[in-house]
Amino acid sequence: MSRSWSGRLSRRPQDQAAQAAQAAQDGAVAAFLDLDRRQSYLMDAIDALVETSAVATSMTREWEPVKQESFAASAKYLAVAESHSLLDAADRPTGVDPAAASAAFTDAHRKLADAAVAVDKFYRKHSNELEQAKSLRAATPKISAEAKAAAVTAEGRLTAAEKDGFAYPSVMDAAGELIDALSSLKTAETVGSSLEVRHAAAAVHAAAETVDSKIATARSLSSTVRGSLSSVKTRIEAVTTRLGSLPATRSALLREFSSDCSKDLSGADERAQRALAQAQEEWAAARKAIEAGQPEPAAHHLTTARARLTAAEHDGDSMGDRLRLLRQTKADPAAAAKSTRFKLRDGQLLVVDRGLVKQWGSVLDAQSARIERAAGELTGTHPDYWSYLQTLESVDVFVKNVIDRVRGEAR
Repeated sequence: MSRSWSGRLSRRPQDQAAQAAQAAQDGAVAAFLDLDRRQSYLMDAIDALVETSAVATSMTREWEPVKQESFAASAKYLAVAESHSLLDAADRPTGVDPAAASAAFTDAHRKLADAAVAVDKFYRKHSNELEQAKSLRAATPKISAEAKAAAVTAEGRLTAAEKDGFAYPSVMDAAGELIDALSSLKTAETVGSSLEVRHAAAAVHAAAETVDSKIATARSLSSTVRGSLSSVKTRIEAVTTRLGSLPATRSALLREFSSDCSKDLSGADERAQRALAQAQEEWAAARKAIEAGQPEPAAHHLTTARARLTAAEHDGDSMGDRLRLLRQTKADPAAAAKSTRFKLRDGQLLVVDRGLVKQWGSVLDAQSARIERAAGELTGTHPDYWSYLQTLESVDVFVKNVIDRVRGEAR
């Protein structure tokens, strides 16, 4: 429409029917403008939600029919305004029947009002999420600026670290990650949504914090590594002493028990000695690196040395632990089964208490028979005590599973 509403209002027809039609038209105009204002606010809020939330799909689906109702009501009004206007572009009477115009504008007004009610209902239902989304979108530029400021601060610390000689590889890697994060933030600001900008800003903050952490570590790394050299050397000496008894332990295992009792430990002593030798080599490499002013490689060598020492201790201790366990079992085989029998008895009592003897009674009785058979096989000069202990462990696991299932069925 090419002329203003104020022009229409200042030159209304004076007869009563025309005045009523004009009033209906004025009411429809106000309803149209009101709906447009409400709908525009909602659409802006939903746009903000889409920009700031990764899970806005359900709400946008719910909004779609409300939006379509609003569009339909507005289209209806515009069509009526075009066909039933009482004045033309020059503010002259158009000859439209006032009664028909009044009815058409009243109907359009009703549809606009119904649509406005639907928009208000939707807003009241989702106002918290929508207003939060608008606030988040409004805060996005500040979030981005704060991330860039954090990056500038980190860059200043990087410059100082380079000047002081602490630009170690890990520090420079962190600097590269910060540069990449800043680039992603700039791209998100150009072509991304508010949500993407906020995620990119968070990545910049994280990268800046990593830079600070790496610099702090670098500044103290040299003294830390020198201290670690001493502690790792002490541990190497202790492990060397412990592994010195392995030949005697291996001999005792083979002399006192059948080979089946330790065949799974075959080569454990050789593996332990090999791991110890590797730890010694890594320690030597660490010392060489720190003396060359390369604390980060030195730290990596010490980490590897500790891992190899742990492996050496595990293999070495496994033989000593096995010898002690076998001797204990040999001295009193029945004592080894005492705990297993106790657990089995608990399971049997639970089955009786829950009235599940028919389902589980024979199953548990079979485990008791397994224990008896395993004990009965401890014959000869060198019984297989390890097989006996493994059977007891198997029964323990089986009984525990039965107890868990019985308790689960009771719930």
